[in-house]
Amino acid sequence: MDELELALLPATEQARLVRDREVSSRELVELYLARIDRLDGPLNSYVTVLDERARTAAAAADEQLAGGGDLGALHGVPVSIKDLHFLEGARVTMGTASWAEYVAPLDEVGVARLLAAGAVPVGKTNVPELGTIAHTDTTLLGACATPWDPARNAGGSSGGAGAALAAGLCALAQGSDGGGSIRIPASVNGVVGLKPARDRISLGPLLGETSFGLSTSGALTRTVADAALALDVMAGHSPGDPGMAPPPARPFAREVEADPGSLRVGVTRQAPFTPDGLHTSVRDALDHAVAVLEELGHRVEEVELPVSEDLAEHLRVIWSSSLAAQPFDRERYEPVNRHLVEFAESRAAPDVPRAQFALQFHARAVAQATAHLDAVLAPVVTGPSRPVTHYRGWEGEAIFADQTAWVALTPFVNVTGQPAISLPLHHDADVGPVGVQLIGGPWDEAGLLRLAAQVERAAPWHERVAPGAR
Repeated sequence: MDELELALLPATEQARLVRDREVSSRELVELYLARIDRLDGPLNSYVTVLDERARTAAAAADEQLAGGGDLGALHGVPVSIKDLHFLEGARVTMGTASWAEYVAPLDEVGVARLLAAGAVPVGKTNVPELGTIAHTDTTLLGACATPWDPARNAGGSSGGAGAALAAGLCALAQGSDGGGSIRIPASVNGVVGLKPARDRISLGPLLGETSFGLSTSGALTRTVADAALALDVMAGHSPGDPGMAPPPARPFAREVEADPGSLRVGVTRQAPFTPDGLHTSVRDALDHAVAVLEELGHRVEEVELPVSEDLAEHLRVIWSSSLAAQPFDRERYEPVNRHLVEFAESRAAPDVPRAQFALQFHARAVAQATAHLDAVLAPVVTGPSRPVTHYRGWEGEAIFADQTAWVALTPFVNVTGQPAISLPLHHDADVGPVGVQLIGGPWDEAGLLRLAAQVERAAPWHERVAPGAR
């Protein structure tokens, strides 16, 4: 196995190789550190590289293996951590200038569970400021490009995570999704991105929920099996959480080989917040996905989701009010976040619960309209990723409007709290990877993973390698 093949090997396979002593954790860590040093310059996917910490952790993992005993599911496997999330002793900037040198005093729950499973963090990945948009470029951390095209942005807010994974600079990338922030970079970087159901992964110990329940932790992965394994590792309630997802009937990793049966799948081609509609590449991606689903024996029907025109405005009220409550120096914010804070402060106090109530009604309407379906197929974004430094010089309000048009329907799944997974089924000759998302029923990650794994087997994407990974 050559260097590139090993670097792009799924995390499940790397964990097996470590357990079988065919490769050591030290070798994997040195492989990724060398690749980061050689390949990450034009990508800027990592903002902090934890080289000595990773070497120490890898040595400890190898020693533990030699000593025998129980091993975690990701024992010795190098992973990345998104720079919105706390890893004790490591810098966490959240992309904002006033936290440029802040060091996390603890591990948050999702990160701690990765560590407990034996994962070895090699670094922190790039983010837009506070994760509020899906375009990774800040004054503090710089722009992040996709390894498929250095002229295009890696998306966001888990942009660095998506770029690092696609370039073969880690085996699994921790991320989070408050409006598409796992699925969007998965789509434009050609990897898998699972947004778990609401309350599946704890946001403790500091937070109960963020943005009124819109956000969840998760991971970007190479395969559906890796996504299932990461969910098994990270999932679970923590004391003080505001909600608790129903426990799965069995480990999610076991769903990957299960037959999903013949399903009824809706497909929507809506783009309600952009006058340009869906880009040709996105329409082609949906057509490709429909063909695969029908070939597998599923019944596909066109559906129109009840997405009101004021959904985007309600979301802006929620996002902006959450941002305005954050303990950062707003005078040093990026233009889009200055706009959002000013917008929040221009609203009356009742506007926030009014928006929350409206979103709850919307969630119920969507659940009712799709209750007869086993899954819904939808676009992730309306078109290709923007140029890498596209928004420099723009006013904040214009940035937010353009982002709203680009992400379109993706945030509505955060409103409903349903699980969704972005799959890199389609590749466009001009714009590169174009993901589509499958949306599952409430708390039904199991059914979603069964279907996604079946689609992956029928139309594998693993032979596609980003030019920036070579």
